[in-house]
Amino acid sequence: MEATGSFELTKTSEKDFQILETLGSGTYGRVVMAMEKKTGTHVALKLMKKRKTKEQSFLHELCVSITLSGHEGIIFTHPIYVDSEYFYVLTQDLAPAGTLHSLIEPSVGIPEVMVKRCAVQLTSALEYMHDHSLVHRDLKPDNVLLMDKDCFHIKLSDFGLTQAIGTLVSSMSHIIPYMSPELCQLRSYEALVLRPSMDTWAFGVLLYVAFTGYFPWERAVKDDPLFKDFIKWQRYGNQTAPPGHWTKCSTKAQELFHALLAEDPTIRSPVTITMNYLHFPWGEDMPDNSLETVEDSVEVEYLDNKFIVIEGEDEYIVIEDRGDIECIIIADASVEAVSSSSNTVLVLSDNAELHLGSEVEIA
Repeated sequence: MEATGSFELTKTSEKDFQILETLGSGTYGRVVMAMEKKTGTHVALKLMKKRKTKEQSFLHELCVSITLSGHEGIIFTHPIYVDSEYFYVLTQDLAPAGTLHSLIEPSVGIPEVMVKRCAVQLTSALEYMHDHSLVHRDLKPDNVLLMDKDCFHIKLSDFGLTQAIGTLVSSMSHIIPYMSPELCQLRSYEALVLRPSMDTWAFGVLLYVAFTGYFPWERAVKDDPLFKDFIKWQRYGNQTAPPGHWTKCSTKAQELFHALLAEDPTIRSPVTITMNYLHFPWGEDMPDNSLETVEDSVEVEYLDNKFIVIEGEDEYIVIEDRGDIECIIIADASVEAVSSSSNTVLVLSDNAELHLGSEVEIA
């Protein structure tokens, strides 16, 4: 048994699991569904090829994953591991509905209400990581796991590239659309100080891909025509029409994406700015009274005691931290908000008279 931080790692055997099916595979290994023989519990096993993975890298990912498992928006990793002849193996809770990537229809995306559900939960998970001085570094739809097909409960996963804020990182051999421009432009002999702004960029690209079904560009470099057009539009604002598929986004959504995808990382907004835009339509611009209709059954999310979102057929409530004032945006629902020193609680009330745009001061 190996002690690591505030938990202990227990080495177990591959014979303790029955492999049921392969969920995904790649260069470095594969993920399978398995049943733990002792308990009958179905889990996901991430098998990492030894010839492709250093033991130190595996233990780093394992320990980071376990450390972050306390957050409801991050996949739970069990404090056990398997060291087989050909694989290092970590054990995680099973995500029965697959990945966000599997939901996104090319050229279409997924419904706006589902994108916003993902935005809320990923904002919370990334804020949790950043508050713990960690940067994910590999945020993309493939690494967002679904507990259900409607995105009411999703989980951030895959912490193989996760490093501490302030770590020096080098260029990567393969550039993907989610990589920030400062990382894409890094030369082989250069290093970059790791900042949460890199996750912010990837988060913005992920939301755009989920919402539109298109990549905004192939690479965030000046010789990519789509990226070049985006930067020109960002710099000149109203003087330049939105290029390409950015026309699918409302004015408010464009404003959000400009904040998340600022070319200069020093002025790039934190991921939490997304919470300020949930009550606006992200599709084509609509009249102000269009906010009074929100779909789907009631769902409550508690996010680090800072945000609570409730969605329902006739209600949509967002609480946003604004110093001593918390703003409740609400449509056709009666809600009373109370606060304590440790958290904020929403309680349904028959006599509360709040309306769309109501603001409540929390004492």
